[in-house]
Amino acid sequence: TGEISGTPTATGTSTFTVQVTDVNTQIASRSLSISIYSGVVITTISLPDGTAGAAYSTTLTASGGKTPYTWSITLGTLPPGLSLNATIGVISGTPTTSGSYPITVQVTDDNLVTNTKNLSITIYNAVAVVTSSVADGTVNATYSQTLTASGGKTPYNWSIISGTLPGGLGLNGSTGVISGTPSTAGTFNFTVQV
Repeated sequence: TGEISGTPTATGTSTFTVQVTDVNTQIASRSLSISIYSGVVITTISLPDGTAGAAYSTTLTASGGKTPYTWSITLGTLPPGLSLNATIGVISGTPTTSGSYPITVQVTDDNLVTNTKNLSITIYNAVAVVTSSVADGTVNATYSQTLTASGGKTPYNWSIISGTLPGGLGLNGSTGVISGTPSTAGTFNFTVQV
């Protein structure tokens, strides 16, 4: 029948010459080659988190198969504001809505071999400092005030980016607690960052 068939066991390119002979013993031949590729596999382990209102970009990756690849989403939907470039596998845009978005991505190689993987993108609301003012204190009296925030992905990290705390007070970067025993009277202006 002239059919080449079976299940290839190794990758690589095999070059060979085929010959056909008809009933009149006329012969024709041609050199051919077959390239065997490993199966295509999605190598992306997980997708990074995003923040509503902030630009997002990540690239899906794969190995094996015959390039170029074509990417698609076969189950679920991307967060609103994001889209998938089917040619280069880039998910990008500016997400508009927080939440968790499970998706199944599929890669198709140039030989139409496919592979799928379940992934998820989590979009968080933008982080914001909720505390609008802090309590007054008294010199030589124990002081404690907890800064609060909303949105984002915990745990938070707190810092003072301008100004200074009163002498004797310090900020715990992990808990957001300003505490200590103030040693100097006065008004102290500072900017906190979470």
